[in-house]
Amino acid sequence: MLNVAGPPQVFGRWLMLWLLSAVLVGCAALAPVPPEEAVKRRAQERWAALIAGDWDKAYDYMAPSFRALVERKRFANQFGGGAAWESAEVVGVSCPEPDRCIATIKIAFRPVLGVRRGEPMSTHFEETWLREEGQWWLYQKL
Repeated sequence: MLNVAGPPQVFGRWLMLWLLSAVLVGCAALAPVPPEEAVKRRAQERWAALIAGDWDKAYDYMAPSFRALVERKRFANQFGGGAAWESAEVVGVSCPEPDRCIATIKIAFRPVLGVRRGEPMSTHFEETWLREEGQWWLYQKL
């Protein structure tokens, strides 16, 4: 039970401050996220799924046009055992067009085969992300 001490005006002020805070927090949650930030978050989530071997979750980040042509099982089968991924970091995102962004990914891995087998290595590469129906999706050529 709420214990209200003091005159009713004090309670009214506290209630008004609480309501105002709730409205401001709600508005901040509805503020649009810049494309670079949205793509960075989704690309990082996708790579976390890939490193964990969660192909189903990684598949969910693929563009709808890709998913219409490639089934989950076929998607999962494209990942071989040539390297063991250790980490991935989205190091930058640029958006040259309103609905197209390029994410630069740094990945650390250990080759499973070859002369440098087991040695830690890293590389950078780019991914194209497209906005369709208000969401960002990884674009991959077939």
